Amino acid sequence: MRITSPKREARYRQLLQAALKVFARDGIDGASVADIAEAAGVAKGSVYLYFDSKEALAGDLVRHLFVYPDEGARLSEDPEPLDRILAFCEMQERKVLELGEDSNVVLHMFGHVGKTTDDQLGRGIRQLIAETRFAVQVLLRNAMSKGLVPGCDDCGQGATIVVATTYGTIHQKLAVPDVVRRGDHDIRHAVRTVLRGLGAKL
Repeated sequence: MRITSPKREARYRQLLQAALKVFARDGIDGASVADIAEAAGVAKGSVYLYFDSKEALAGDLVRHLFVYPDEGARLSEDPEPLDRILAFCEMQERKVLELGEDSNVVLHMFGHVGKTTDDQLGRGIRQLIAETRFAVQVLLRNAMSKGLVPGCDDCGQGATIVVATTYGTIHQKLAVPDVVRRGDHDIRHAVRTVLRGLGAKL
């Protein structure tokens, strides 16, 4: 029977959701394609119709978890670039924490980078970080042109620090759950502190 595109898309997403659950439960090293197939309720061979390997599936899962709709003004023309940076960083955190008990999959993903010769997961994460850094850099240049961050002589370095702060805060919340319960390490506060270090008036 011919599988239509909507059915293929639905099965693709079903496999990603199953992989998310299995990776969060067993870690990426401990998970197998057979485990993922079982969680999705399909035959093991069905997984290989969509993904060449567990690594390929994990790489696609990175993009699935961290792709966000880019709505609003162009980054280089946004009238409130600093607010856009703060909102973007908060959205990164919110999407991870909304995974609930499965959110530790992010720790497994970043911890798995470089463990295989066919490091498709690592490529996905490096692409995610590069794209995030580029977006923040464009927004910082926009803010600099408006005189909002006078200390941002090197917006590339500033963007790197913002991204590191964002992912570092998210990882700390995942690794130390008490931080979340206490309400410490608010990501908006952390990123605002970085931006103030660049001279932003926030």
